[in-house]
Amino acid sequence: MLIITGMPGAGKDEFVKVARSMGFVDVHMGNTVKKYALKNNIKQDDSSIGKYASAERERFGMDIWAKRTAEDIREPDITIVDGLRNCEELEYFKNHFDNIIVIAVFANESERLERILKRDREDDVKSQEGLRKRDSRELSWGIGKVISLADYMIVNDSTLDEYHKNVRILLNDIINRHSEIKKKLVK
Repeated sequence: MLIITGMPGAGKDEFVKVARSMGFVDVHMGNTVKKYALKNNIKQDDSSIGKYASAERERFGMDIWAKRTAEDIREPDITIVDGLRNCEELEYFKNHFDNIIVIAVFANESERLERILKRDREDDVKSQEGLRKRDSRELSWGIGKVISLADYMIVNDSTLDEYHKNVRILLNDIINRHSEIKKKLVK
């Protein structure tokens, strides 16, 4: 199983798009949070969802979103999980699935903000101040530590085409190194 981590706007969604085109299936921890937030009538904006995600971690443990996301995993060998935020989530996945590979996506703050503003998602931040608050919240959950512990790091600091090319190179390398992934993708 591949698990993607990175700060907001770093390029995780684009990484997943490339992985899907190569045969991987994806689950998104953020979508799990949004689904549960919607069930609980939480406003669908960044601040409200962030507060809800934090409250659920306090109530049920730091790995609650990993547990809830894992319910949607059907083919672990070729699944890419988007949105790892802390070591407790990583430990949950390692204790329940084999062959965990963590990939961190990095981009600097100004590039991330530009991308977030362009994608204009309903639950996204709308300013540099908003991004810094969101970064601070995610860092408080422990995302910095899982980024630093990643098995692979990919830097997203060029064009989208160049980034997609680099993602494809990295994924091909991972596929070639892990026979269980290769067997499932090459049917």
